[in-house]
Amino acid sequence: MKRLFFISTLAAVAVLIALYLILLWKNPATNNQEIVIFVPKGSTITSLSDSLAKYNLIRSKVTFKLAARLTGGSSNLQPGSYRIHYGLSNSEIISRLLGTEFAILFEATFPEGSTIRKIASIAKEKLGLDSALVFKVAHDTAFLSTLGIPRQAKSAEGFLFPDTYRFYLMMTPQELLKRMTARFKEILPDSLLATASSIGMTKYQLITFASIIEAEARRADEREIISGVYYNRLKIGMKLEADPTIQYGLGLTRQITHEDLLKHNLYNTYQIVGLPPGPINNPGKAAVIAALHPAHHDKLFFVAKSDGSGGHYFSHNYGEQQQMIKKSNKNESQ
Repeated sequence: MKRLFFISTLAAVAVLIALYLILLWKNPATNNQEIVIFVPKGSTITSLSDSLAKYNLIRSKVTFKLAARLTGGSSNLQPGSYRIHYGLSNSEIISRLLGTEFAILFEATFPEGSTIRKIASIAKEKLGLDSALVFKVAHDTAFLSTLGIPRQAKSAEGFLFPDTYRFYLMMTPQELLKRMTARFKEILPDSLLATASSIGMTKYQLITFASIIEAEARRADEREIISGVYYNRLKIGMKLEADPTIQYGLGLTRQITHEDLLKHNLYNTYQIVGLPPGPINNPGKAAVIAALHPAHHDKLFFVAKSDGSGGHYFSHNYGEQQQMIKKSNKNESQ
């Protein structure tokens, strides 16, 4: 009986020692560096142990794989990039790989009114993506059709919802655009966009209209007023004469000149009547709501104030508009 007890005790001690060596024994601390380990989609515990061994983060691939199986880590690997220190035990490494505390977060904020070109630039700076490829994918109509973007669209312009996006895994351009269009549908569902018919527009025209409002309005309290000005012009067949559409059509970031007004393109609303052929940026929800609910007034003109407020002077007719332009210029000269 004592012999059996002794053997059982030895066996239990052996198991505890084995578990300690597998789970808790610290791996060699060769230096104080932190290594970034990338776990691709579909990774196995074998491929992961190979990566860890390559950087001498673990003492043994066999014991690490045993530790992963014992803790359930082998079936719960999450793709991403993780910061791993030297000198950690196998269980500590696994804990880091299964949580988000030590995962590298990729974050990018795309402001309201960003164009595809701007989005591509931000994606390059913040996410490390090829901006030219992002731009190309955003104009791939075959790919865009899989995202549910209207068939008449020549690009994803207007349907990439401006927001802050966070990723634990490096995105491809396709995955980024898929995420942004999914966010668009979440914030601006079809049930909301369908109400565009109440102002005599299609869903696509509504987003185009909203993008102009987004580009013009600098203050939240003026969005619906500006929407009302453009809506009044559309109703009477008056040209919109929206400077941002010219900038978009000519690819300009500077203020437009008189010569720019004379250059013909489909986005020159000083020459064409009605809306341009598509959105000129990616508007936020507030601009879309303003487009759906233009203020009821009889104003047809506005000019930016020069007092730094971001506001505008609104006018009923051309004569009043000329007076407001002089007023704005006078404020600028003071």
